[in-house]
Amino acid sequence: MLRWGLIFIVCPLPLTEEQKLDLVRLAAGAYFQGQGQVPFDWPELRGELRVTGGELSLGSFTGRAFEADVHLPTRQGLVKFLVTEAQLRAAWTPSITAEA
Repeated sequence: MLRWGLIFIVCPLPLTEEQKLDLVRLAAGAYFQGQGQVPFDWPELRGELRVTGGELSLGSFTGRAFEADVHLPTRQGLVKFLVTEAQLRAAWTPSITAEA
């Protein structure tokens, strides 16, 4: 399990911790594979993740910025988060895909 090294800046949806970690893992794959955007379609969760640019600082926390348009069965919203490069490396496994 990942600890620290990530922060969800905007998350208006009731995502589980596992769903958030899946987004971080997908973000890591997109970042390391040079993909600007990645659609995803998982059970209970679908949408599109985007690498939004370079590093962003929030106080003393600095990380890569990502956002995702997320669709749940009853709601949808824009989720924004930062992940440190160390956590991107720790989170990235080629087995995490955009498909369920």
